[in-house]
Amino acid sequence: MVSRAQIVALRMLLISFFILGAPPFIQADAPDEPVDINHGSSDMVEIPVGRFRMGLSFQQVSRILKRCTQVDKTCTRWWFKDEMPSHFVRLDKYWIDVYEVTNEKYLEFVKATGHRPALDGTCETEACRQGNLWKGKSFPEKIRNQPVTQANWYDAVAYCKWRGKRLPTEAEWEKAARGPLGNMYPWGNSAPPGKATYRRKWRGVSTMTDVGSYPNGASVYGVQDMAGNVWEWVADWYDMHYYKKKTKDNPKGPESGKFKVVRGGSWVNYADTLHSAFRRWSRPEVRFNDTGFRCAKDPIHETQTNR
Repeated sequence: MVSRAQIVALRMLLISFFILGAPPFIQADAPDEPVDINHGSSDMVEIPVGRFRMGLSFQQVSRILKRCTQVDKTCTRWWFKDEMPSHFVRLDKYWIDVYEVTNEKYLEFVKATGHRPALDGTCETEACRQGNLWKGKSFPEKIRNQPVTQANWYDAVAYCKWRGKRLPTEAEWEKAARGPLGNMYPWGNSAPPGKATYRRKWRGVSTMTDVGSYPNGASVYGVQDMAGNVWEWVADWYDMHYYKKKTKDNPKGPESGKFKVVRGGSWVNYADTLHSAFRRWSRPEVRFNDTGFRCAKDPIHETQTNR
């Protein structure tokens, strides 16, 4: 397993790898007029009101630690300390996207609003730029249905707002992944092989998989791809000790902070960091080629449609 520090180092190094091939590109036209922020509610599922078990117990962490040390001798309990204690949380009903936002969907946003493309614009070397899958306002056809990356937390918030949605809270994300009984993974408690994209090296456009590629990896609610492929931004600020407060109803995280929470693991991670209670943090302004997002929404009126 890769440690938290190693994960950060790996992400900084991964952008130096070359993108394979040069497939046809999808090109954006000049930006259209901005659309209404209530435009569209695509492929969402309702998560019912009720309690679920959030976080992990000491015994569950012990089992993860045992598996972790089999692949990384430096693995320590501290890596998983922020997932404890296990506690019950009650959430109101909400909606969440079945799939992560794709490059195709994000391109619609870029075209309609003139928002920046999904790439790291701070690159100063060719090696860094080759880590960007988008080239300006275009991208290879092969990644049309892959989750968008190189979008920071603010980009994600802007996209969701444009769609008339918002980012899910950390608790909402975890419930959608684990279900009311607190499964270790979205699909249950078994190991990930055949259910997620993980433990890969950077292979350019061939690194990630299309959303929905693992239907047998869906959560009990039918939410897809909540383990592996890309990390997902959520709304909350990160606090290592937040779970100790045991907020019982609709927790929204700390009021402020330095880092935002990302959940779910990515294509570069080992199986141990794909369990659905795993928490990681990142500066909200940073863009990575292993981080994307999905949106959520408060309950909609019965006469509205989810299209």
